Amino acid sequence: MQKKWLDRPATEDTAWIDLAIEGSNGLFRRHLWLVAKVAPPLFGFAIFVLYFYRNRFYPSFDLFQFTSLLLAAAAIGFVVIGVLVVPLFLPGAWIFSQFLDHKAIKDELRYSRPYLDHERGWWVLKLGCLVYWLPYLACTTGLVTVLLLAPKLFALSVMLVPVLTCLLVGLIVQAAFGLPRFSFIRYLWTTDVAVMIVGGFVAVVLIQSAPIIEGFDIGAWKWLVYGLVMIVLSFIAAMCSFIFIAGWNVALHVAAFFALAIAGYSGALTTLPEKTVGALGLGHYRAQTLLLERSYCDAIAAEQLPLDDGCALTDIHVVWSLGEHLVFRTDDERTVQIPSTFVRAIVRSDK
Repeated sequence: MQKKWLDRPATEDTAWIDLAIEGSNGLFRRHLWLVAKVAPPLFGFAIFVLYFYRNRFYPSFDLFQFTSLLLAAAAIGFVVIGVLVVPLFLPGAWIFSQFLDHKAIKDELRYSRPYLDHERGWWVLKLGCLVYWLPYLACTTGLVTVLLLAPKLFALSVMLVPVLTCLLVGLIVQAAFGLPRFSFIRYLWTTDVAVMIVGGFVAVVLIQSAPIIEGFDIGAWKWLVYGLVMIVLSFIAAMCSFIFIAGWNVALHVAAFFALAIAGYSGALTTLPEKTVGALGLGHYRAQTLLLERSYCDAIAAEQLPLDDGCALTDIHVVWSLGEHLVFRTDDERTVQIPSTFVRAIVRSDK
């Protein structure tokens, strides 16, 4: 006879994030070689398929025959995501190992930790906010301010702002937790480069997301949105750094998750197919001149395409240039496919 719900034993209270991390680690341990062999070409193929879908065409060749092309696309995609993971992961690892886990600092922190359990939560929150969030937010605010008010001094501010920020925050951390004398110097030496990386990362993401924010007609409220985005991104970076106390696996999983989220928000992930195709030189670029064969420039072609007397098209957007057909888009938003055999030359500028 089936037991009633109240008579059955309760489910063990296991955090879902722990289950997800354990499952992910187990999957990679058991199938690491298969994942390493299959994932890159599939990821590259997905990039191309998404690009073809957005531009409403499919090339006239078997894409799986070009394994090197798929691997190159996957490499570019992994680099883009990796560039976002590194600033969220490495700064926390460095600050933890060189400052928080240092014997003298760790002993004093253990001594200053409250005895009562309900007070330790606030103590941990204060530690994470002062050691990570405060310098990240202050450095980002300084860099963005210099970028807006004095752009020519931005290169110099990238070096000076993190130093001043870490010096002030180091004094605050030393006083707040009763750390040994001159601990602020160790904090400055440890966190300078890490804070500079995170501050620059948040500033770049803010710049990348500017077109999205400017697209909303909200007037002066956009500055409030910029401020909120800066606060949220700094908090995410601080959380990814502070969670390193739980171990490498947890920190790496959390950093990868938020890197994908930030990539989607800033447009780095949504524009990945276009960036990949453009980086490989296969398409998604403006061509100054597209010179065609004279035999193609008959009366019908002249009526359909804006050809000049030299049987050429000027200033067009090339969508795809590999295979039997060249795909381009005209200024009136028409997508045109012509046989590659009729293309004599494509002139493009590298500027």
